[in-house]
Amino acid sequence: MTRTYLLLLLAILFWGGTAVAGKLVIQDIPPLTAGVLRYGSTALLLLLLFRSRLPSPWALRTRDRWLLFWIGIFGTFLNHTFFFLALSYAPAAHGALIPPTTSGLCTVLLAVRRGQERIAAIQVVGMVLCFVGVVLVVHPARLLTGEGLGVLLGDGLFITGGVAWGVYSYLSAVALRRLSAVTTLAFGMVVGTLFLIPTALIERPWASVRLAHASAWGSLAFLVLACTLLAFLWWNFALARVGAGRTAVFSNLVPLFGILLAWILLGERLTTIQLVGGLLSVAGVVACQRRPGRMGG
Repeated sequence: MTRTYLLLLLAILFWGGTAVAGKLVIQDIPPLTAGVLRYGSTALLLLLLFRSRLPSPWALRTRDRWLLFWIGIFGTFLNHTFFFLALSYAPAAHGALIPPTTSGLCTVLLAVRRGQERIAAIQVVGMVLCFVGVVLVVHPARLLTGEGLGVLLGDGLFITGGVAWGVYSYLSAVALRRLSAVTTLAFGMVVGTLFLIPTALIERPWASVRLAHASAWGSLAFLVLACTLLAFLWWNFALARVGAGRTAVFSNLVPLFGILLAWILLGERLTTIQLVGGLLSVAGVVACQRRPGRMGG
């Protein structure tokens, strides 16, 4: 069990650097093209490394194939699309704060909606804290002054991407009751990449990819090997070993690492009120994950 938690902590450390690495990548490579390179490379590596352990898609039950399809849509296609488009408008520090908050809240609400969890008073308090925290980080008062509209758009995209990740986490927990972590990850990424390819072609990325600097390629390699291949495998491994609730608690560390890296590497800073909002959001997610237990049966 100690090994599981160690791998989970390393995954969170890597994910803390996702927004910073992504910001460096999209300086040279269009966001959707970066997704094709990121997830396409990872899917290829998974298929090569674990080909003897992966079942044929046609050997899977129909409901499992549909489950893997939606995992790919939410976890790869939509999550990447919204997150990286958001990085084009908003600071990386916002990307470290907003998605983990909304994804954790979404996962809890889905479990409650499906009748798999009871909702307790502490979770209601947590939801309120999450909402207030996100409002403070997004700082919608910028609309009144006409300033920061681009950042506000980016924050909205971060929220949407967080919801997509929350749905992905819930669906993955369901899939891992019957399928291996590698199968869930590999097929999900193949599906997501297939949907990213036609949207990336709209960006006409040929010149950008050809002229991209070493810093962009290095950051992309970090995204592929650390943030995607290893982190996703370790996350799914933890989901299978210790469950979605205990695993999700570790996501509360992503904002801390992400904000520190954005400050050190990109020179980004949050205002005092946004830092307060971030703390409230993290506290809210922790409260939401205090689960009273499953519904009967």
